[in-house]
Amino acid sequence: MNHEKGPLRLAAVPFAAILLSTALGCTLDEVNSDAIRTNGMFAEMAAISPGWGDTLVRVNLTVGGASGTRIELVGDDALVAEAGDDFVTLGRVGHGRYEEVLPGESSREITIRLERGPDDSTAQGSAVLPEPYALRVETDVSEGVNRSTPVIVSWDPPGLEGETVEWSVDGDCIWADSGVTPDDGVMTLQPEHVRVRPTQVGEECGVTVTLDRSVQNDVDPQFIPGSSIRAIQRRAVDFVSTPAAGEKNGPPLVSSAQP
Repeated sequence: MNHEKGPLRLAAVPFAAILLSTALGCTLDEVNSDAIRTNGMFAEMAAISPGWGDTLVRVNLTVGGASGTRIELVGDDALVAEAGDDFVTLGRVGHGRYEEVLPGESSREITIRLERGPDDSTAQGSAVLPEPYALRVETDVSEGVNRSTPVIVSWDPPGLEGETVEWSVDGDCIWADSGVTPDDGVMTLQPEHVRVRPTQVGEECGVTVTLDRSVQNDVDPQFIPGSSIRAIQRRAVDFVSTPAAGEKNGPPLVSSAQP
């Protein structure tokens, strides 16, 4: 990517596994937390501020590693998040997934803690939410942007020198793409990152460009190594992607030959 200034069949299950799941009081999708010690849990924690004034706190808990059986919290076990004087208890929204919203989006330390009963260890992770910023499209998108035209986005304030942000682009008629760019306040999304799907040639669709300014930290060593917490300031802008020059329904190609 160039950077220019300015401009997400049922398999056979061994009999022993069925016995194990029954003994643990779980289904094949989840295991109850009272059957797992903290040092057997893998935690993926995130605090995401999307620019709406709040921060979504999300945790995925699994057994043994990222692809392990998901964990349902039971009994005295609970996930809580706090930032300053704000405190929330996360609710279960899916197998092994817990979410809740903290008020505010300012840069501050966010702590997510797994609280356990008297028979096991509490564990937590903390990360400082990066500074918020405003994102906008500099390119004229009032009539859509054809896929042979670069799209310039800018954000303010930029980050510190040497820092980066992650970008992604997605839409119904294009291939998803992503990368990293300097957190210097401007990025040019080149046409090679807005590629039409073969079955949608000649069509237009809404496209979203997303930027993540993030910080990732390790968590308490009671969790399985590789567990982490990530604090993200996320912003997104939309535009309509139209056929490229020379594409079906697109503008004609302009010859570069000299007379």
